[in-house]
Amino acid sequence: MKFLSLFHIALVIIFAALNGIMLYLFMLQLPYGVDPFLFSIASWDKLSPQIVYVSVICAVIAVAGAVLVQRLPEAWKNRLLYARKLYPHPASDVFLTSRKQPFESRDLQARFPRVKDSGFSRKVQTEVWFETYRRHNAKPVVLNTRIHWDMLRDVYILSIYFLGFFLIGWIINMGVPFQIVSIYLFLYGTQTLFLLFAARRTGFRMVDNVLAVELGMEEERGKPLGKGRN
Repeated sequence: MKFLSLFHIALVIIFAALNGIMLYLFMLQLPYGVDPFLFSIASWDKLSPQIVYVSVICAVIAVAGAVLVQRLPEAWKNRLLYARKLYPHPASDVFLTSRKQPFESRDLQARFPRVKDSGFSRKVQTEVWFETYRRHNAKPVVLNTRIHWDMLRDVYILSIYFLGFFLIGWIINMGVPFQIVSIYLFLYGTQTLFLLFAARRTGFRMVDNVLAVELGMEEERGKPLGKGRN
């Protein structure tokens, strides 16, 4: 677990650094790529003092992002990921959902009559799921998806953090040719959308896996659980 925690931190730092470099190139009105970055380093004296200010600002933004994403409360991460203020955890509707799950909904409801009796209250669904999670959080299939979800959620939060600074930088640099702006808009937008869908999907898979294990559907060696229908 210590290794995974260090890997998680390393992933956040690398992602923040890469996005910081991308923001740095955009603020200097340079195209994205290794060659423009090396050119900026080689031309440091010619581009001073502007390049110094940009470097410091982008470095501070990157470091602040890497620190903040690890200190941000989990509830706020879930709100940003699922765009819900109340009951943002993906388990809040896990017992009554239209998406495909690896078990039959009637089996799930029979196992947890308290949820049905509550009228599928989001509060009760979340409470019951967490009680179940505490019983099975050490199972490989649950642990693996929880680790992946934590990582994807953090880098997604970082992606919207940098997207915000890019948009601010775009307003400041309104004179940048759209040919350059479009490249960065595509990069920031694509990574944000990809991570949004990937993190959401992994969160749903994680909550489903907990209930599937409770229903005795765990497979050997922590492989994905079998498919079912609602």
